[in-house]
Amino acid sequence: MRAIPTELLGKLKSLPTPQSDFAHHGFEPSQFDMGKACLVTFSSSLFDKVLKRVSAIEDDFRWPYDTTPLKICSTPSGKRFGVHFPSYGGARIANSLEQLAACGYQYIFGLGLGGTLQESVDIGDIVLLEGAIRGDGVSRYYAPVEFPAVADFELLGKLSEMLKAREEKHHLGVSFGTDALYREVEALVDRLRYLGVLIVDLESSAFLTVGRRLGLKCCWCGVVSDRLVGAVHEGNIHAEHVADKLLRLNDYVLQVIESL
Repeated sequence: MRAIPTELLGKLKSLPTPQSDFAHHGFEPSQFDMGKACLVTFSSSLFDKVLKRVSAIEDDFRWPYDTTPLKICSTPSGKRFGVHFPSYGGARIANSLEQLAACGYQYIFGLGLGGTLQESVDIGDIVLLEGAIRGDGVSRYYAPVEFPAVADFELLGKLSEMLKAREEKHHLGVSFGTDALYREVEALVDRLRYLGVLIVDLESSAFLTVGRRLGLKCCWCGVVSDRLVGAVHEGNIHAEHVADKLLRLNDYVLQVIESL
């Protein structure tokens, strides 16, 4: 194996890291008790709604990135956890996971929406992802396409058992994570439907791949917001019953966080 030239080695050592970015902003995560778990919402409005349902801890903690807010909150028993909105798309998800890992988080719960391809899945149904087909671009910087995008099965099992105990209808399966919302052509949709893919979304493949590569235990859960069957699009991501189901699912996630 050839040695790396000294001048190139110097450049590699100076590449940016989450820690160096934190230092640039005068932020040191070790100064705060941020908890072990973080709930990541994949919409800004959901982030605001979740914060209204939890106890945010008002102390000296100030996250240095205004466009991707992070708040430290607590469960009813006082266990601390984070609530974060990483902005949209795989690249932002990957960036946030790098930062959350550098903060010492171990468990990451993604809470989002997806459009189903299956007639047997109803709008408003809960979905827990076992894994994702990697249709995004950013995860390929972390691992080859053969590397699986899979959830942490301990977290997935805890959440699934809780939903069963509450008699909440839910589906376990895989998603297709994409960066191109408006490029779901008919041939692709037909193929994904044939493979039994439950939903299409913008975060899951990057979320599960990058999280696993960084050593994080990640679990994606969400609610079906719309459905694409043939050339017909059904549903509305802002439907009231979908939003209500998301917040109920959020409460179940917080109970799992309480148990960690």
